[in-house]
Amino acid sequence: MSTENIACHCCDLLIEMPALEPGSKAICPRCGHQISSATHNPIDKASAFAFSALLFLLLSLPFPFMAFQSQGREQQVSLITSSYDLFTLGFPLLAILLSVFILLIPALLLSAYLCVLIPLRLDKVHKLSFLLTRFIVSLHPWGMAEVFLIGVLVSLVKIAGMADIVIGMSFWAYVLFSLSLIATITTIDKMQLWSALDSANRIQRSSSRHLPRSATALQHNLQSCHCCGLIHPLEAKRCQRCHKNLHPRIPFSLQKTWAYLITGIILYIPANLYPIMHTRLLGSDEPSTILGGVVLLWQHGSYPIALIVFIASILVPIAKMLALLWLAYSVQADHQHRIEERVWMYRMTELIGRWSMIDVFVVAVLVALVQLGGLINIVPGIAVTAFAAVVIFTMLSALSFDPRLIWDNLTSQEKSAVQQGTEPLNDLMDDVRQ
Repeated sequence: MSTENIACHCCDLLIEMPALEPGSKAICPRCGHQISSATHNPIDKASAFAFSALLFLLLSLPFPFMAFQSQGREQQVSLITSSYDLFTLGFPLLAILLSVFILLIPALLLSAYLCVLIPLRLDKVHKLSFLLTRFIVSLHPWGMAEVFLIGVLVSLVKIAGMADIVIGMSFWAYVLFSLSLIATITTIDKMQLWSALDSANRIQRSSSRHLPRSATALQHNLQSCHCCGLIHPLEAKRCQRCHKNLHPRIPFSLQKTWAYLITGIILYIPANLYPIMHTRLLGSDEPSTILGGVVLLWQHGSYPIALIVFIASILVPIAKMLALLWLAYSVQADHQHRIEERVWMYRMTELIGRWSMIDVFVVAVLVALVQLGGLINIVPGIAVTAFAAVVIFTMLSALSFDPRLIWDNLTSQEKSAVQQGTEPLNDLMDDVRQ
């Protein structure tokens, strides 16, 4: 079986990657990072899921998403008009966040998938396939359809006692869209997609050369493309496969991590001190902070929803900021212990970061839905802007941090052990340059 030489995204370990059988996974033996997983007939499955997701997304736009009824008055909202309604009500930031994260980015992601996958089903590659695959990789963290659905659930619980809620056809179409989108992403991963493009483009990147044990790419003057993973000599400036600029490590990784993180920490203070929304009922104004909303849900007996909001809006941001603080400091201080714990911490920051956007979507849904003139209105507070910025900046901080920096701080004993396997890399360097 042919193998492809790759470097682990998380620890930079050089690995001879075999072609995976359907149902199997490739795990880095050094850091435990899942490099790739294979499914049966991934191109056809991912194409079908992507087409279904885009169809369900289109079907979710024209129909009512939900309606709010109180004392003979009704406010109806749809996904296609909600952002416009928020904009006309004077809340442009919420309108932009809602339209970009739950509609625009998922639509662009699915369209890019289809433009890449449909030619691949015919064993063809068009000129923009590699550029579109880069686009897909960069958009993955920012699609938040499933986060929005949890936000809708929290919104329904919060206003269930105020009036009657009617679920529209658009809601169920959006649920099916979210499930299909998740299926598209999980059916074919990044590495399998790049390999399929190489195969359709008749490019053979396999090698039978054996790599030295416990060797990293950087220690042997190699670097891997951060986007597609292709190995190049250290002097190469642009990736041969995806044409992205090459760097041994993310440029200014620690500086950008610190800058985004400190900004997020500063903004987290007003996000919790000021009201995130105001409920105006018959002329009275009831401001609600993030923590106040959790307490209110708990007092009303909505314990699971209160727990979800507490974890997503309070526990997760604090844990993520503390984790990033420790990661950035430990790398900068050249710490060489508890590497596995720090790698696990980094993976968690990548996984949970965007779920903090739940509270922002809750406010957006409530503001768009509960507008009944002088009877009852919900308007966003100043904290929603600060909290949305906290989520975005902490996500940017996690994306800027290069986990390979954790493994660069090796002890002298480990470095000498790695150097023992240098000789077999000479053949690999010849292959890469060719």
